[in-house]
Amino acid sequence: MTAEYKHGIKTVATETGLTQFTIRAWEKRYDAVKPLRTETNRRLYSDADISRLTLLRLATKVGHNIGRIASLPAEELLKLVGTEGTLAQPSAIAEEVVSQETSVRFYIASCLTAIKQFQGQALESTLFAASVVFSQPVFLEKLIVPLMQEIGEQWKSGTLRIAHEHLATAVVRTLLGNICQGFDISATMPNLVIATPRGQHHEIGALIAGTTAASQGWQVTYLGPNLPAEEIVGCVVQNEAKAIGLSIIYPTDDPHLANELRKIRRGIREHVALFMGGAGAIAYDPVINSIGAVRINDMSTFRTELEVLRTQQNAPEANVSNQ
Repeated sequence: MTAEYKHGIKTVATETGLTQFTIRAWEKRYDAVKPLRTETNRRLYSDADISRLTLLRLATKVGHNIGRIASLPAEELLKLVGTEGTLAQPSAIAEEVVSQETSVRFYIASCLTAIKQFQGQALESTLFAASVVFSQPVFLEKLIVPLMQEIGEQWKSGTLRIAHEHLATAVVRTLLGNICQGFDISATMPNLVIATPRGQHHEIGALIAGTTAASQGWQVTYLGPNLPAEEIVGCVVQNEAKAIGLSIIYPTDDPHLANELRKIRRGIREHVALFMGGAGAIAYDPVINSIGAVRINDMSTFRTELEVLRTQQNAPEANVSNQ
């Protein structure tokens, strides 16, 4: 029981987006959460407390009075934050009575509606509700990836503006960053550098790859979009990274990208693995194959490749210790 309460109030404030003052006030006035008190009277919170406080924050931001909702169970709070967009969420969705596929489609439709109307708060609420309902692989691969692909297609067709895409990217970037902060990564784990190469400005695929790798225990160094080869190589060398993950989305006919990828391969040591994924990666298969990189089609494959790589690199260390 005590082991569940491991987060100090500073960490909880960072994770939930609430101030420490607000957390204490909600605790004292409304019994919103009941942290454990140590012998020195220090508050310690559980993962469930963090989830609950985040739901309360989202619910109050869309107009609900904290005094009226503080005592509601988590299931009721989830319904509140999941139904404040322009599409009303049937209660069956929140209670997972319907199929997962139907539920995912609803959330994607809700997100697109919020994006089209520039409702950042509704988008944040819907995505957070989905992250609670679904497992992390389902959330990332079945919801975030298709959502961002659909946004890209609608942007290309003119249905959505650049501002819509930027709004969605900002919200998703923050959410994935918060997810990554929740992982407890050992300092002895290998390092993976994630970026998009020069000319590639769409970063959500890279963020998803970074989140997936972090969930597998890798130390992830995320460099962001549109990085020259020299900068990526410099980070890999300094961090002694074991692998690089590059996301390629658009454009798919960049005449300079092949040379950027070759420079990255030449600049790193032979044992450093090079992974490339994203909707546009297949267009660069000739150069990907020529430099010995691995093209990743989905996050399930990426997880497998990372596990194999880590096992292979741990094998020599195990052999040495057994001699």
